[in-house]
Amino acid sequence: MTLLLRNLQKTVSFDLPKLKADINLLRRIIRAERYDLAVICMEDNQLREMNKIYRGKDEATDVLSFPAHESLAPGRLPDPWSDLADLGDIFLGMPFIQEQCKKDGTDIDTVLPVVVTHGLCHLIGYKHDTGDRLKQMYKRELDILEEYNKLTKSSLRPLTKDPAEN
Repeated sequence: MTLLLRNLQKTVSFDLPKLKADINLLRRIIRAERYDLAVICMEDNQLREMNKIYRGKDEATDVLSFPAHESLAPGRLPDPWSDLADLGDIFLGMPFIQEQCKKDGTDIDTVLPVVVTHGLCHLIGYKHDTGDRLKQMYKRELDILEEYNKLTKSSLRPLTKDPAEN
């Protein structure tokens, strides 16, 4: 189905065609090609306002996800033939991500698939609000990125912190 990818910010330069290809590959890896998905690249002030409204946190962030299906069990995809064959929306805080890249000495085009993977996991029912859920989400991000790494000869790691390192 349709991938809607929009860049609504002007602060950070990145490779939009690469991001689109990466998102489509990630959708294929999680077997979600039949679902609509929106990924919106935004300024920090826009994402900060959304974070304040929807999560009660008055701070910029790297990614916010809004699933179309709130009650999915982790890893379950909605019925692709339903009237709502939609995963949901992912909003990326591009300046925030760029700052993290500078701190970590990484490239934004390399990091964006990691951030999108995190967002996709939220759209398919994963959360990291408890220890057990954190382990589940980390494992799923790791599995997705290991497959991505094989296909792209990359070495990306999950955005969710490894619970074993705590």
